[in-house]
Amino acid sequence: MKSDQIEETQASDALRKRWGRILENSFDEIYLFAADNLHFLHVSRGALQNLGYTMREMRQLTAIDIKPEINATEFAALLEPLRDGRQERVVFETFHQRKDGSRYPVEVRLQFAAEESPPVFIAIILDITERQQAEQTVLESEQRYQALARIAPVGIFRTDVGGNCIYVNERWCQIAGMHPEQALGEGWSAALHPEDRERVFNEWHQAAKMQVPFYTECRFQRPDGTVSWLLSRATAEQDIKGDVIGYVGTITDISKQKKIEDELRIHRDHLEELVSKRTHAMEAANRELEAFAYSVSHDLRAPLRAIDGFSHALEEDCADAVGDLGRDYLRRVRAASQRMGCLIDEILQLARMTKSDMQWSDVDMSKLANEAVDRLREAETGRRVDVQVAPDMLVTGDKTLLGVVLDNLIGNAWKYTGEKDHACIEIGVLEQDEELVYFVKDNGAGFDMSYAGKLFGIFQRMHKADEFEGTGIGLATVQRIVLRHNGRVWAEAEAGKGATFFFTLGGQNRS
Repeated sequence: MKSDQIEETQASDALRKRWGRILENSFDEIYLFAADNLHFLHVSRGALQNLGYTMREMRQLTAIDIKPEINATEFAALLEPLRDGRQERVVFETFHQRKDGSRYPVEVRLQFAAEESPPVFIAIILDITERQQAEQTVLESEQRYQALARIAPVGIFRTDVGGNCIYVNERWCQIAGMHPEQALGEGWSAALHPEDRERVFNEWHQAAKMQVPFYTECRFQRPDGTVSWLLSRATAEQDIKGDVIGYVGTITDISKQKKIEDELRIHRDHLEELVSKRTHAMEAANRELEAFAYSVSHDLRAPLRAIDGFSHALEEDCADAVGDLGRDYLRRVRAASQRMGCLIDEILQLARMTKSDMQWSDVDMSKLANEAVDRLREAETGRRVDVQVAPDMLVTGDKTLLGVVLDNLIGNAWKYTGEKDHACIEIGVLEQDEELVYFVKDNGAGFDMSYAGKLFGIFQRMHKADEFEGTGIGLATVQRIVLRHNGRVWAEAEAGKGATFFFTLGGQNRS
């Protein structure tokens, strides 16, 4: 071996000795290769493990051998600024190839150590596989975002932390009537309707200050003057440290909804006007009913009493003179006048049902029903009627008015079962759609359901007066009282097979 070769080998051995202890314990990829022939002189433990070579095998390779995508000329060009001192460090990305042929991306940081003997290049390698995967994931995510933004049915925008627009999608441009470049920076604000601009800015700054999502309804005015109503939402974008770096949001065209709201508001105002007129008309009708009731009470009772009184006097004092036919006529006159008196009483009662103030309290409906039945039994001691009353029917309402309801409904059931050998009446409660429904059921005369619409009208009767007595006001009274309790009333029946009257009282729900 020549003396210069011996000196070179001794120098290389000395270099390896100086760097060996450091590199043998380092799991990072560090390479020392000769400045003249680019052969590896020493590599770190981490480099050997990652590449799969032994140290002996590595010393047979050059720095170019493990970089399959860079040729000698390209590598020399990368080293040139280090050799001539123009740069202290060169950084680039490439691939390293392992012994098994697999490749992995790396970031190479090269420095030239001219003071070493012999001069060497020091390469510190960073495996950037995870970084590239993360960058690829971000890129794919951004591409998906862009694709979704392009086809989204809502306008999408992004701003920097100062509110300057950095992106809008196609739908945003369609709604605003602007090109994307016109919206960037502060240009997007030109689309805001002048009357809404200051308000939107204030709401935006307030939301940003309080770090809450931005939400508003505003108008966009296109360059051609047409206006669209929008619902705009935005939320802050944060970096990995949690710092706000901008905002992302959407705009939705709600012009149709706004038009519908305007139409509904017009209809509501019109309806309120109609309700007001109807209320005034109803108040006028009630006043007329009160006046009529007063007139009936004071003006009709006196002549009716006179008709009944004189008819009775004629019947008693002049019986022989008028004969049998005359007495029959007088009885009819008296019956008609008494029936008229009953009508007057019930009309007055109906008027009171409409006018009187409600006295709300807890009411035992079972007790009221039993009391009504007891009164009917006392009035007709000879009748046998099977009556069943459900227990514990507790409600909230006007006790007096609810008593009138039960008196009328139970009284009707009692009356219309008069021709039954085995009369049955049931007063109870059931649940329908989470609502309590009260009922009075009988097996009496019933009626044809085709006439059910007339049931609750004044003076409406389902049967002839000579079949069953009555004035035709009782059910109208029932309906008035039930309505005052925010409820409803209806009936189901079949001619000859009985009837069932149902009613609800608003707010009496199953708990």
